[in-house]
This record gives sequence, C-alpha cells and structure tokens, in this order.
Amino acid sequence: MTALVAMVALTGFLAGPQLCLRTHSHGGRVVPPLAEMPVRSDENFDYFRREREVAVTLPKPLGAVLGESGTVGVKVDDLQEGGSAFETKLLRKGDRLLTVMDADVSQASFDAVMELLIAAPDEVDLKVKRNVLIKKPRAADPVVTIGDVEGPVERGVILRTALVKGGVELYHGMNKLTNCGGVGQCSSCWVNVLAGAENLSPPTDAELKKLAKKPETYRMSCQAFVNGDVEVEVPPAK
Repeated sequence: MTALVAMVALTGFLAGPQLCLRTHSHGGRVVPPLAEMPVRSDENFDYFRREREVAVTLPKPLGAVLGESGTVGVKVDDLQEGGSAFETKLLRKGDRLLTVMDADVSQASFDAVMELLIAAPDEVDLKVKRNVLIKKPRAADPVVTIGDVEGPVERGVILRTALVKGGVELYHGMNKLTNCGGVGQCSSCWVNVLAGAENLSPPTDAELKKLAKKPETYRMSCQAFVNGDVEVEVPPAK
C-alpha cells in the first residue's frame, strides 16, 4: 500500500479495475470491401467512429486512473477531480496510451508503463489513441434496382428481404415451396449483381462454400446486406 501511495503522489495515476476497409480474397475469389455503416444516425447526420492519435503534455499529478487494455497496453479508466487531466480535459476515459516521454508503450505491461510515469519529469508528454465520433450529412437511402423497377431501401437491410418485400420473384419451380426462408441453406436465392457489388457486405462463409461453381458476379441474396446503391437481376431458371 505504501508503494501505491508513493506512486500516486509522484504521478497522479491510479491502478483501476479500433476502421479498416480492404479488398481480400477467398480461394481466388475477390471479395469487395464492406461499405462503412454509421454507428448511429439522426434526421440530418450519420455518425462514424474513428481512431485518432492525440499528443498531450500535462503536469503532475495527472489524476488519471489507469487499467489494462485487453491483453496488452494501458488505457485511461477514469479521471479524478483536481488532477491536470480532469481540469484540462486533455485526456479522456478510454484513451489508450501509445507513448510516455516518446517511449513506445502501446504493447507494454501495466507495470512497465507505471515505471515510466514515475520516472517522468513534472511535465509529462503522452501520446494516446482515442475513439471519436465524426458526423457527416446523412446519405440518402440506398436504391435497389432490378430490371425497370427501382426503389429506396433501409441501409443495412438484407437484400433478399428487400426484394421479397418489393414483390420480386426470386424462386423458380419447386424452390417456391422448398426454399429455406433465407437462412443460407438451400442455395436458391441467387442474384446476378450488375452494379454496386462494393455496396454489399462480403460473402459469408456459408455463401463462399456455395459460390465455387457460380459466376463471379453472383450473390446469395439472403447473405448480403445492402449498404449502398445496387442493381441486380434474377438468373433465369435452368
């Protein structure tokens, strides 16, 4: 306990209790990137989560309660009134420490970070990674086009759901009676994507197993989420 009190007196730190879009390949088949979805929306704006690196310099005591961040690294769990972090609002709950006095601590243990903070001068230079929300004017609802018919749909809707609600006949013959109802088992709701493949979610593992003998532009409509404008056609019955 004496060591902890000394540590707090020196540093003001207490021990308390990440967007990447890429095109990838599955078995030689190129999968389009997932269109980014907002974390929330209102009438005027879509809100997206971003990670930013922020550099701050704070005098001791900082008054920050630190905790382990997953398996490696350290994050800010809380801020105490009277500490410079609380008063200046330069640190925030959830910030992950990247450097202390230019020393990389992104993968460091909790004890190693505390040692650096104790040894730091009265003015402590920190770099942290912070989750922030940015807002953009709300995009129009995606439009699904099939043949001469098009219409707006809710962003994130399953393509099969949008097509069925729009009166599109996805199934032929006995598949009208025997289809699985959109759970990815029957392999009978295929569509040919004519445009906007990048605005559909990547194929699921279940879909990839069934795609091997299908054209590159085919998707199982029950496995695809609509994140932007897309044009499709229902392949003719064989």
